[in-house]
Amino acid sequence: MDKPVTPHAAANKRALAIFALIFLFTLPSLWAGLMGDDYMHYAILKAENLPIEKPDDLSLFGLFSFINGDPERNRRAMDLGVIPWWTYDGMKYAFWRPLAEITHWIDHQLWPRSPALMHLQNVLWYLGLCFLAFKLYQRTLATAGIALLALALYGLDSTHGFAISWIANRNGILSAFFGMASFYCYMRWREDTNLTWQLGSLLLMLAALLSAELGISTFGYVAAFALCCDPRGRIKGLIACLPHFAIIVIWWLVYKSAGFGAANADGYYVDPAANPLTFISLSFQRYPVLLASQWGIIPAEIYGYSQNQSMGFVIGCAIFLLIVLSFILTTSIKHAYLRMWLLGMFFSLVPATTALPQDRVLTFTGIGASAVLAHFLVIVFRQKAAVGFFPRWSATAVGGLLIVLHLVLSPLLLPIASYGTKIFWSSLISQKPSEFDGIADIEHKRLVLVGSPLASSLAIAPFRFYRGEPIPERIWFLTSLDEEIVISRKGDNEIQLSLESGFIQGPEAAVRDFNRFPFRTGDTISLNGLAITVDTLNEQGKPTSLTLTFDLPIEHPNLILLRWNRETDSYDEIEVR
Repeated sequence: MDKPVTPHAAANKRALAIFALIFLFTLPSLWAGLMGDDYMHYAILKAENLPIEKPDDLSLFGLFSFINGDPERNRRAMDLGVIPWWTYDGMKYAFWRPLAEITHWIDHQLWPRSPALMHLQNVLWYLGLCFLAFKLYQRTLATAGIALLALALYGLDSTHGFAISWIANRNGILSAFFGMASFYCYMRWREDTNLTWQLGSLLLMLAALLSAELGISTFGYVAAFALCCDPRGRIKGLIACLPHFAIIVIWWLVYKSAGFGAANADGYYVDPAANPLTFISLSFQRYPVLLASQWGIIPAEIYGYSQNQSMGFVIGCAIFLLIVLSFILTTSIKHAYLRMWLLGMFFSLVPATTALPQDRVLTFTGIGASAVLAHFLVIVFRQKAAVGFFPRWSATAVGGLLIVLHLVLSPLLLPIASYGTKIFWSSLISQKPSEFDGIADIEHKRLVLVGSPLASSLAIAPFRFYRGEPIPERIWFLTSLDEEIVISRKGDNEIQLSLESGFIQGPEAAVRDFNRFPFRTGDTISLNGLAITVDTLNEQGKPTSLTLTFDLPIEHPNLILLRWNRETDSYDEIEVR
């Protein structure tokens, strides 16, 4: 087993300079504001009487279990426009993250109207995570210089920018923080034989799991240490990590018995226990996409949010990884700690593949990747050693590419990524569709919306609550497509809407698996005051004609049909004749 060299005082001063850079480059997040779920969290934590009560589960406030798979609750969410009418009524995004909830509760108790201070808490947790990564690098890497380089590679990695920039994603940073603290204590226990370290490691692992499901990734590094570096050998090492595995099993049993998890929502999250074949199939696609983002700063969102998830993109990512990791493996395979970091990188990525590929899930994976990358760069450029059977020029070329990507482009992109929720998301999710100028007494109005952007429409209620404005009694969002809809009257309280291309297209279909839960002609979605009946379907099984039956006459002043006008960024009222 390789014995790392303890860094000296000068190295610690350099580390402080790197931490200062990390802090400086993540500061733009303080001005990123709120995005998406942040508004929902504000409403849940500040509203005295929510239209939809807290779910009856083990969560503290219901911040991450708002959509809990209860069909009646989901229909009430449809009445508020929080999820669209075509959502499968058993869809569930319910996650048990009580420690993350506590940190958001603190935000909303102390500085509820200051997103900057909420973002600052994200940044501080991230700095703490980087500190733990550095302590691990100091214990495992051959020289102080390699440990410093690994710290810079990890802390200035632009793939972490979005995780820092989104307040509601703090759970991912928290789980990595507690996970790496647990792993550090585990290493100390196995090397120093002090049971206090073992107890601390187990408690911190539980904290990682209670922060986010990604906390499972902690065990990836624990198992990798047992296989590669345990001072008492591989067998005893694997036995020693069984208590950590038991913590995961107990947590999982409580988690599932309490009704948490994702279900009927494979477009975003796949439950490996419920759909193992789907999970395995998607993992073969998601693994190369996520690792290519880690090693090549190719945003995983290119694949994750594209309407046509291309196998060509997956194959391209796989080829890039095959080339790069061939060199990395050649320089790492002989060193026990580097083998540990490589295995930990691969193992820790398994939980991340349950979700649609996004850079924000790479906080665990990057720790192992940064360690082996730092060693590779030092071998190639400082020690100028041969890289296996590869010609020296090829190793230099790959090393030069990785330097450009990770020590030039990635740090330069980190401030942009740290402000990314504002640049790439908040600016795209306009609040304009939540403004209903000229509609008096809106808290008593029932609105039927067509043509408004999907993300903006689903956030109307949270947006208005945050601005202190009354929320419409009903917000029935029908489609975001900016196409001509034929509307015909069928009775005093009944109209038919027809859209030749179908009401649901592209990413809108992610909330319903049309293969497992297809619509059929005559299906009716019964909401509070509205029944939506599917009249006709296209070849893809998407509704092309709907009948809306209200419990009010069409002419009732509280029932208003609105079409979004993209030229004026406002609504036009629809007259039904």
